[in-house]
Amino acid sequence: MIQEEIYRRICAGENVRANLIELKSMLKEDGGREQFRAVCGDRYDVIMKCLSDDDPKVRKNAAAILGILKAPDAVDVLMDAYEAEETLFVRPEYVTALSELDCKAYLPDFHRRLETLRSSDVPEQEKKHTQAEIAALQELILKKEGQKKHKFSGYNRANQVILTTAPAFREALAADIPFRKTLLKSGVRTTVTDLSILQTSRLWQEMLFVINSGAGLSGEPEILARQMKETDLLSILTENHKGDLPFLFRVGVAGAIPKEKRSRFAKNAAAAIETVFEGALLNSVSHYEIEIRLIVGRDGHVTPLLKLFTLPDRRFNYRKYSVASGMKPQTAAGILALAKPYLREYAQVLDPFCGVGTLLLERGFLTPVRSAYGIDIYGEAIRNARANTKLTGMPVNYINRDFFDFTHSYLFDEIITDMPVDFTDRAQADTFYRRFFEKAESLLTEHGRVICYSREMGLVKKYLRLRGTFRLLAEFCITEKSGAHLFLLEKIRKAA
Repeated sequence: MIQEEIYRRICAGENVRANLIELKSMLKEDGGREQFRAVCGDRYDVIMKCLSDDDPKVRKNAAAILGILKAPDAVDVLMDAYEAEETLFVRPEYVTALSELDCKAYLPDFHRRLETLRSSDVPEQEKKHTQAEIAALQELILKKEGQKKHKFSGYNRANQVILTTAPAFREALAADIPFRKTLLKSGVRTTVTDLSILQTSRLWQEMLFVINSGAGLSGEPEILARQMKETDLLSILTENHKGDLPFLFRVGVAGAIPKEKRSRFAKNAAAAIETVFEGALLNSVSHYEIEIRLIVGRDGHVTPLLKLFTLPDRRFNYRKYSVASGMKPQTAAGILALAKPYLREYAQVLDPFCGVGTLLLERGFLTPVRSAYGIDIYGEAIRNARANTKLTGMPVNYINRDFFDFTHSYLFDEIITDMPVDFTDRAQADTFYRRFFEKAESLLTEHGRVICYSREMGLVKKYLRLRGTFRLLAEFCITEKSGAHLFLLEKIRKAA
């Protein structure tokens, strides 16, 4: 249904609620707002009149549409409707709409309303909608007034942290840490007195600060929040930062809790924590500077951890461009840490499916190379790899070509690669691996090595056996769920 017809029906008062919902959906599509402005002549009187409709859902959707359209003439109308609104679930939508407009003149009103809601003893049945209005008001105020960010200053404070990584990389990560540590399923736990040392390791994914809470916290949000108040959460924040309270936070949930329940639990826990901490912590979905990570155990108890977005992580600043399916730089660094005993300094290195260059660059960070070449059939990948590499200053040569058509004037000491996965069927995958082993053999020096990250263990083993030109030096399971393995191979003379 085109926008003109929907607008005509709204003007005629035909099934207004359904047509507003349909219009709202269309406005969110690319070019939707511009199309509607052409339809209505950039006049929104009909939509604004819907704010006085008897149906609260009509009012709610009309407010949302005015916000999406960023209708400048709607500020006063929306504010009047907001102040007159008696249906609780509609009120947050007015605030969200106003946050998209120039409503600075009403900021004192928003502050007063926020303080009133925070200090009110709200009946249980109204808490959900009141919390939603509080959150919307808070986001509006932060958006319009801004918030001075805290600066991390606790590099030399004694902090307990957990560095997360894949199980395959735990030992290598532990070797990077010169402090007392404990290996965990998810990584390494340590007490650190110089955080700058930890920031030299390229193997961890997240740094999570340990909140000392004694036994596990309750899985009931209100009880959990009261228990959190008794932990050292605030002292961790204040002693590691410059700046005064409050801190802006969000809640993340992980562990033994169904995914469909995580959002609701996070929302309820965030609201309860904000209430209990009485202004020292403010929940914000878009302006947060810390995350309170709640890990739910199988027994229902919760372990709290803290992620600080105030602590800069510059280890992978070169990775300006990436792709969703590309290898994470921490994974690339972990793979190379496992492969390090089998690598040679000043090797001539080739990545035949280089993507945006992550593996080649991490190889360069690990030990010096004499020359490095990256090949990819996709031109955009090569352009992005060049842009990323420019930030490192490394001399890597990138070529936009099919690996199987590639030739070179000299042989390589190493082929290092993340093998493609986008095969249409098993036959295509089998052919690809057969051709890869043939081509790799032709491009490697005698005793040259292949560092191969693959999710096709069976095919790697098949062509190792059938060709007889490589021997397996080592094999590591990187991710059991995906079947990803790291294979370290060495070229050998084929038996006569």
